[in-house]
Amino acid sequence: MLKNFKFNLFIRLLLLIGLVLALVYFYQNTDHYVTIFILALILVIVVWQIVRYVDQTNRDFTSFLLGIKYEDFSATYSGHHKGKTFGELYEAFNQINQKFLNIRSEQEANHNYLQTIVENVDVGLLCFDEDDKVVLMNKRLKEILKKPYLLDVYYLKQVDDMLFETIKKLEHGDRELVKINVDNELLQLSLQAVEFKMKKNAFKLVSLQNIHGELEEQELISWQKLIRVLTHEIMNSVTPIASLATTMESMLQEDEPLTEPELADIRMALKTINRRSEALLKFTETYRNLTRVPLPTFETVDAREMLRRVEMLFRPVFADKAIDFKMVLPEKPVFIEADPGLIEQVLINLVKNAIEAVAGEQKQADPEIILRLERLSNQSPVIRVVDNGPGIDEEKIGQIFMPFFTTKKEGSGIGLSLSRQIMQMHKGSLAVLSELDEGTVFTLRF
Repeated sequence: MLKNFKFNLFIRLLLLIGLVLALVYFYQNTDHYVTIFILALILVIVVWQIVRYVDQTNRDFTSFLLGIKYEDFSATYSGHHKGKTFGELYEAFNQINQKFLNIRSEQEANHNYLQTIVENVDVGLLCFDEDDKVVLMNKRLKEILKKPYLLDVYYLKQVDDMLFETIKKLEHGDRELVKINVDNELLQLSLQAVEFKMKKNAFKLVSLQNIHGELEEQELISWQKLIRVLTHEIMNSVTPIASLATTMESMLQEDEPLTEPELADIRMALKTINRRSEALLKFTETYRNLTRVPLPTFETVDAREMLRRVEMLFRPVFADKAIDFKMVLPEKPVFIEADPGLIEQVLINLVKNAIEAVAGEQKQADPEIILRLERLSNQSPVIRVVDNGPGIDEEKIGQIFMPFFTTKKEGSGIGLSLSRQIMQMHKGSLAVLSELDEGTVFTLRF
């Protein structure tokens, strides 16, 4: 019963009333001023104790709220001495504090988990704020730059001026390749930037990955493929030339005069050698053209108008070959930074390939070509060239972008290779998706 708030308050009020009555009685009926003074003092103390006793809950509640404000959840509360209702209230305080402690513990665990990933990932990470102060630099970045710390981005000038300038100009989603020399070691860094805001502060996170080894490996593979192609084409021409030359040499070394048929064979052999030599020269000229793609001159282009020009160019061909051509364009303009001449060259090449696919040797019953312009969810423009031709099998689809690889009888094999090279110069990509007997989709991403 003593642990009940109401009972304790009731006892204090009875004591207060008793003291008031005693004080009134002594004041009216006696001259015991000392007793009256003592009773008045006790009365004041009892009133103060009652106010303090009742106000304790408010103080505890204020303490609880201040603990939340200053993120101090270590306090515990007990209200069992005040009865069941207050016991439940203070128990709720304790449960809320424990919940906050659990959340903080989970946050610390997640922070340590993410910190461990950031420190051990095989990609350098650099994060800095809008004042160029570095707020994050992981262990891999320190190894790449041979720097134990960076106070701000300008310290990158001590590593390489080009690296500093590239990182500063990178915008959200941009990718760049940078060559730098650190302690006499050549590094080819792939950079990508992400911009974000946190607590109203702007940050830029840049990832740096040294791809020098991968590039060397891919370069070696590319050279091996190119050498195989060149060797194959050159041997196809040189072998018959060498064979004919040997045959003519043996005929000319004979002591007897040459007969008219033998002279005719020699003349035919010389013509064959001449023809194969011209074909070999044409092949090498084609290769030279492949390596001399002009640098793009960028300008802001409405991609819809560019597609309309391509459609106008092929309109007579579509009509002549009875091809159902469709162009799907968005209502609003889609602007891209590109060289319109080079991109139109890519589109012309892809549309010509689509025409040959649907109206060539394996002509489709209902040939159809679709030229579609759209935006992805990340607002990147995409152009798709779709046909319902016979498709490309898996073995060939992995080789169609290789120089000189062609499935056509009269093709040079450089069209798609040139097209992909042009898209890469625009920091874009050219990809293909195909299914046999279903059709093919070429996708240009900017």
